Amino acid sequence: MEYQKFIPEGWNETKAELNNNLLNKAFSNGDILQGYVENCDSNYNLHINLGNNIEGIIPRNELENINTDEFGFCNPGICKNKVNQFVQFKIKEIYNDKEVLLSRKNVQKQALQWVKNDLKPGMVVKRNS
Repeated sequence: MEYQKFIPEGWNETKAELNNNLLNKAFSNGDILQGYVENCDSNYNLHINLGNNIEGIIPRNELENINTDEFGFCNPGICKNKVNQFVQFKIKEIYNDKEVLLSRKNVQKQALQWVKNDLKPGMVVKRNS
């Protein structure tokens, strides 16, 4: 039986130590990364410690691709439920050496493309290995 991990949930439970070179490369290539959500702020943005004193922020409007309101915002509970979880993201913008704007929504779009185009009968989809 073939297993496929489903993104945009985390692949594993390992906290990565990313640096500016890796982040720049991932940004240029459109790579998917993962990180551990440490906080959901009062505006329902996710904060991820990427290592090396670099903070990643997933704004509320970049958190979900589906089930959003007319302004592109997801339910606040989704943000709160992601705290202390691993999530996947793409880099949307690098502000400076210490702050990076991330998008979980872009990973969801890619996951939905995979479901529509590549998911075959008999495949088993799991969150983690």
